[in-house]
Amino acid sequence: MLSMTQINGIKYLKQIQGLSYRKVEEITGHSYKTIKKYEETDDFNLNIASKAQRKKKIDQYKDLVDKWLDSDIGKPHKQRHTAKRIYARLQEKFKDELNIAYRTLAKYVAAKKQELDLDSNQYLKLNHLPGAAQVDFGKASFVENGKETKGSMLVLTLPYSNAGYMQMFRGETTECLLQGLKNIFEHLGAVPREIWFDNLSAAVLLKHKRDRILNDSFQRFCAHFNFKPVFCNPASGNEKGNVENKVGYFRRNFLVPIPEINSIDEFNRELLAKCNEDNNRKHYLKGKSFAELAAVDREYMLPINTKDFDIFKLMYRKINKYGMIEVDTNKYSISPSLKNQEVLAKVSAHKIEILDKDHKLLISHNRHFGRNNYVSTSWMEHLPLIIKKVRALEATDFFQSLPEIWRKYLKSLSDTHKRKALKVLEKILINSSMEVAIHVLQQVLDENKNDPEIILLYYHSYMERNSKIEDIELEEHVPRINEFNINFEVYDALIKRKGEEG
Repeated sequence: MLSMTQINGIKYLKQIQGLSYRKVEEITGHSYKTIKKYEETDDFNLNIASKAQRKKKIDQYKDLVDKWLDSDIGKPHKQRHTAKRIYARLQEKFKDELNIAYRTLAKYVAAKKQELDLDSNQYLKLNHLPGAAQVDFGKASFVENGKETKGSMLVLTLPYSNAGYMQMFRGETTECLLQGLKNIFEHLGAVPREIWFDNLSAAVLLKHKRDRILNDSFQRFCAHFNFKPVFCNPASGNEKGNVENKVGYFRRNFLVPIPEINSIDEFNRELLAKCNEDNNRKHYLKGKSFAELAAVDREYMLPINTKDFDIFKLMYRKINKYGMIEVDTNKYSISPSLKNQEVLAKVSAHKIEILDKDHKLLISHNRHFGRNNYVSTSWMEHLPLIIKKVRALEATDFFQSLPEIWRKYLKSLSDTHKRKALKVLEKILINSSMEVAIHVLQQVLDENKNDPEIILLYYHSYMERNSKIEDIELEEHVPRINEFNINFEVYDALIKRKGEEG
């Protein structure tokens, strides 16, 4: 391509001086074709052509990465995706097909987080002697049986080896702290000689910002397992930097995306197994795995006490006229028939067991945290009273908690039939489950029937069909009979006839 000076020279010779193509060719040395091209050109605007966008490796993963980062909006700040966690999830999903470098991904994630205004934190690392531990709580959410819970994670670290162990709870009470420590001690098969704590309210009461008063349960726990508790100075988080770092690490790597669980006890067992796997990583300075270094830690630890330590607190409570007691501002049901009686509440990390005066179990509830007047109701205890006062059914919490199919069905009945239907429902719930109650009712409604007695007949039929009959080994002298199949057609016909007569 000619420069603008050369182009201007051609145009001047040809158009201003009027020289022939041959003469211009002799002067400039350019060909006839070139001279003619630039002579006839009349548009010399600068064109800003868009560059063809070269496809980048990150492009094929952007939608998925964006989806994960978008899901972090509104989630707890410390429980959001990091570039490292996203890269690990991509490795899990694409395995050997993943063809992007971590640095490329990290650069994109940083830019995307800035766009979404998602921040990150950094943590300080400290070292301790073998056999010492640090403990702290951290906030973390999880979904339990479909309901999101703002819970807490208890983390114990062994700073010498950098090995860490984690347990999840719904709160940060003394019972949660001690239960978590006990679970980890039993998992390790040993107890750290010295454990550093922040000034956790679950263990200590600070007076005048300096004077510590250890609660009785915590002191008994320390004496039972024989370890020395050491407390950080107020507002001196750097004194337990190792565990603070591990809290963040576990939250990012074990709890992103937010886990969905059915049983918190089972989840805690899974977490300890995950911690064992994670401890196979190499220490960044010492060249050995956390697990290998933790073996050195254990040499300096104490043997675990073989006698069990039962973790709970006891509270005497009086049952109100609605058949409920209150524990930490949350209400738990027993039975209206026991109103005004005094009972004993045995409160542990996950459960509240209500005992009578002879210390026999009346009922057990999941423990609820927070100060929000949560009501935990065992409707089996309340159904007899609801059946008696059936006209108030639709105003009860029980009615609102029923599946929609049962609410609509009960609304359609007279008071007499409501009582019958509730008694049938009570029977099904005692012997089976709400899932079975829904299934049986749906079958009845599908056949345009609504008599509660038909529901009961269908329920018995359902149980007969789904019951498991175990084979019994017979003695040699017992005579054997030929097998035969049961025909339910006659039974079904009787049910249908009963429905038609109803």
